[in-house]
Amino acid sequence: MMILSPALQPRWNAVLLDIFQHFIALCKTHNLTYYCAGGTAIGAIRHQGFIPWDDDIDVFMPRPDYDRLMDICARQDTGRYELCTPYNTANYFMHFSKLCRRDTTIMERVNTPCVYGMFIDIFPLDGTADDKDEALRLKRRFEKIQNRMEAISTRYRFTDYLGLLKQPHEWGRFVRKAFGFVARGAYRRYLLRKMDAICRLYPFEKATNVVTYSGVYHGKEVYPKAWIAGTKSFMFEGLEVDLPLRYDEYLRHFFGDYLQLPPVEQRMSHHEKVYFNMDERVSLATIRQTIRK
Repeated sequence: MMILSPALQPRWNAVLLDIFQHFIALCKTHNLTYYCAGGTAIGAIRHQGFIPWDDDIDVFMPRPDYDRLMDICARQDTGRYELCTPYNTANYFMHFSKLCRRDTTIMERVNTPCVYGMFIDIFPLDGTADDKDEALRLKRRFEKIQNRMEAISTRYRFTDYLGLLKQPHEWGRFVRKAFGFVARGAYRRYLLRKMDAICRLYPFEKATNVVTYSGVYHGKEVYPKAWIAGTKSFMFEGLEVDLPLRYDEYLRHFFGDYLQLPPVEQRMSHHEKVYFNMDERVSLATIRQTIRK
């Protein structure tokens, strides 16, 4: 595991800001709506930039704008940037996208051989059921499929898979992993289709409630669409960025009193970095050699 030291943090932040600036320019050029999400939104309000112990940037986009972004990036030359998605990136284990710098490298998980550049996370925001219980049921269903996607994206020795047979409660997991071992590509495409189908059950334009299916806050990811009807601008490290118009309701829903600093022991990054390089794109084979050393 590589550690982002305080000495490297300013340079790391500068690369992320460069990607963020390109993303914002892209959205302005094509009239796309986005909102800062989670810690990035809190950072914009409380610190006018990065939360001091944070090391990533998260945004979300209404599904119609998100789909247009994917189409634009697939059709035009994006230069030193690339949009990495589960449809164009080998072993990609998430259902959202990352806008990455081509001249940098990150591998986040030791047993998931997926390599891309330093990035900002871009989450689609989907319409969901008016009935809250049904919306939560769909969110749980999506999470189960997403967990299967992550499970088959890992790479262990087959003897490790066999070890699951010693634990009866892991037999279902063994079946999924064994199937993924011999037919990973087909199974991965199947899971992607199932996740896509859930995301598109309720058109965003007609929905009363919205959901970030790929979000990690479980049931809190479902909330009224009225909270994001419009944007409000804040400064983030010198960039003008957009938050939902009713950002206070959105943030209190997720984090409570977000203006208060958390306890000192909680002021840390929670993002894994098995390997990173801020100077060049490094191959998976080279990364594996480095990890073994």
